[in-house]
Amino acid sequence: MEPGEYDGLVARAHAGGNGAAIDLLSAMRTNKIHQPELVIIHGGKLLSSAPRKLGGEIWAVLEQVFLAAVDVGADDWRDYCLTKLTRRFPSSNRVERLKGINEESQRHWAEAQKIYKKMLAEKPEDTVTRKRQIAVYKQQGNRDEAIAEINKYLEHFCTDTEVWHELAELYVEAGSLSRAVYCYEELMLTNPRSMYHILTYAELLFSTGDYELSRKYFSLASYLDGTCLRAIWGLLAVNMSLADKDKSNEKMGQLQTFTMDRLKAQYKGLGSHGKVAIDLLNSGL
Repeated sequence: MEPGEYDGLVARAHAGGNGAAIDLLSAMRTNKIHQPELVIIHGGKLLSSAPRKLGGEIWAVLEQVFLAAVDVGADDWRDYCLTKLTRRFPSSNRVERLKGINEESQRHWAEAQKIYKKMLAEKPEDTVTRKRQIAVYKQQGNRDEAIAEINKYLEHFCTDTEVWHELAELYVEAGSLSRAVYCYEELMLTNPRSMYHILTYAELLFSTGDYELSRKYFSLASYLDGTCLRAIWGLLAVNMSLADKDKSNEKMGQLQTFTMDRLKAQYKGLGSHGKVAIDLLNSGL
């Protein structure tokens, strides 16, 4: 989607045209834009006053409005959409999953898990339903169960980067940083030039005390983006942690000087806030 295109769709939909509202909802589905309030406003209007205008898209809009209603607690729309979809697709796995989400929205955890377990017994390769099971554990605050379920999932679907990232976050919450490090190693195998993965990996290594390897990845991040303050500050911090070891290493001293100069250059010209940062750097922190 081009810059400004989405805002234009929103403006036209607000102006009142059914066609514009249909285009907006379609663009939100295609681009995975999460704004449930807008979906309720425009999807609800179409379902109430112009359902025939939707044609074959009515079922996609019903699902879209249902999910938005779950998010914002619009129980009437949630029940209306689910009833319509169930009548039209009584044996659909997709609708069955929506029933599970409906139970989740009402905090009926056991009922939701019952639906998901039944679905997986019939179709164990259903990754979306497996993820819903994990979501139920997380919503309940059962971190250990969520971690165990994710590890089972990754035994069969080991290339799912979204779930590796979710597992890493859970390990960080649990204070198991070495395991989070392993998750980011898996993530970097799939996208070795991702700045987010490289920087988070470097920070986790720093937190576990692996300063040498941390420095290598902060250096890589600084090389990929020489203006990234997160990378340069990380490199400065790890250099300081290795200062005693680097005393006799001229190249490491040059690296630290280079890092300081790069930071000062970034803060130069930023007014009083930049001056504070430069003064801090000049003081040797």
